Amino acid sequence: MKRLLSKIKNNLDFTLLALFLLSVPVFGLLNRPIGTVRDLHSYLDTLIPVVPPFIVVYHSWFPFLLYNLYRLYNKDRENFRILSSHLFIGQWAAYITFIFFQTDVTRAIDLGNSVFDKLVAFTYVIDNHYAGFPSVHALTTFALIITVIKSSQSLAYKTIAVFHSFLILASILLVKQHVFWDLPGGILYAALLYPLAKLFVREMEKKYVSLGKLKKADMTQ
Repeated sequence: MKRLLSKIKNNLDFTLLALFLLSVPVFGLLNRPIGTVRDLHSYLDTLIPVVPPFIVVYHSWFPFLLYNLYRLYNKDRENFRILSSHLFIGQWAAYITFIFFQTDVTRAIDLGNSVFDKLVAFTYVIDNHYAGFPSVHALTTFALIITVIKSSQSLAYKTIAVFHSFLILASILLVKQHVFWDLPGGILYAALLYPLAKLFVREMEKKYVSLGKLKKADMTQ
């Protein structure tokens, strides 16, 4: 454990990834009623159907994020650092919002008996219906879309990754894990925070260079 902690502390890439991963459990602490709980359910939500099979896509979100981080770490270290920072900063921006602007999520009531329906119902049980705006699923997925498009990945992979990302964005509404306004809220947060993520990486790189833990040649261009 000490070797692992030392490696994380002395390696910028591991540090940025650890900041993101260690922030993930905080969501569970904030996914509950905090102060005044607002309801953003709108007429648009009544027009969006429930499509239970999309629950599989919904749950592919975190493995998909990790897979892309792995690819970027091996093929595009600059964008790996930016995405790790973007995810970390985005999560905390959402967490702060939840504290001061907590929302409830109106969920599907009439579910069937198919495997997908039961998986949706199980998801409702293990995931509380608060902390909706902005959608962390949408925020982090759109952060991934931005990075993948700007990365050195092949056009074929970019196309597949962006397509799957859009399916994830759709899934949060089609399984009623979020109301409509949570989706553009998450996208807006990701778009606005991207420059901050790049600045954060630059400052972290300067710090690691000054401490002798990173060479100037290893700084992102």
